[in-house]
Amino acid sequence: MTFIKKQSVGFYFSVIVLILTVAGLAMYLKNASTDYFSNLGKDPIILGCLIAAAVVEIIFIIVSQKGVKMWMDVFPVVISVLIMLGAVMFASSRVNGIASIMTFEKNAQTMADLSSAVTGIALCLAAGIASIIASFFDIIKEA
Repeated sequence: MTFIKKQSVGFYFSVIVLILTVAGLAMYLKNASTDYFSNLGKDPIILGCLIAAAVVEIIFIIVSQKGVKMWMDVFPVVISVLIMLGAVMFASSRVNGIASIMTFEKNAQTMADLSSAVTGIALCLAAGIASIIASFFDIIKEA
């Protein structure tokens, strides 16, 4: 019970960022295996950025609970940059396919593939925005 009482708003935002990042990564992997986008493969930059952001977010939460202040200002910046870089790379790799589907190849299958791409990009952008918001709050309450 004392663990919950000492958490601040930043902790809950950090957990939300972690959930959104993992969900965005899962949607990217799902979208990369769809019929329309499977020829693009899985981009190691997108995978690396989103996985690294999730790992650094976990490390950030653990280190903040231990009370180590040394890297507490750097972690939120690194997390936000990694998530936004992953989101931008995800969007840029799908923009030609999205335009093609919307103009020439609109059918039920391609629209389903398109919806998973848009959902994944939206989750990544939401994680990035939540990460920026989380950087303004402390993880634990000051005594």
